[in-house]
Amino acid sequence: MGDTGVRRSIISKLTSQFPGIYTNENIAFVGTHQHSGVGGYLENLLPQITSLGYVKQSADAIVTGTVLAVQRAHANLAPGRLSLGNTTILDANTNRSPTAYLQNPVSERARYEFDQDKDMTLLRFDDDKGNARGFLSFFAVHGTSLYEVRTYIRSSQCGISVTIFLH
Repeated sequence: MGDTGVRRSIISKLTSQFPGIYTNENIAFVGTHQHSGVGGYLENLLPQITSLGYVKQSADAIVTGTVLAVQRAHANLAPGRLSLGNTTILDANTNRSPTAYLQNPVSERARYEFDQDKDMTLLRFDDDKGNARGFLSFFAVHGTSLYEVRTYIRSSQCGISVTIFLH
């Protein structure tokens, strides 16, 4: 998932490689976490405990890979269009603590149809011919069905997206 230290490192590298183009003001750093990935790259103490401390190799890999992706995208800049879509997706996520949710005031719970956010928002990036070039999605999912018997890193269930808005 996203971390301020990783974000600072990415922005530092991008601003030095692309002065005046990529800055703290136009980079959206979105991280998705799961329970079967690398650890030790977060600056906060509590998540470091489970990975037995800070692991520089993990942080460096995330920063290097993200910067490389931005370099590649920058080398392929082209005119295009953005579109935004929203939909409701049922039976794709569950509230992992309905008992805790029921502790919210009735007036709060009455504001929502479900005990879990079922709305998905998608930002689509198309080239000038209408071909999809990329997507940035927001959907509340928390991968908790992964146990200690899993010994492989699952990159398919995690990701870091960097969206840069240029004027």
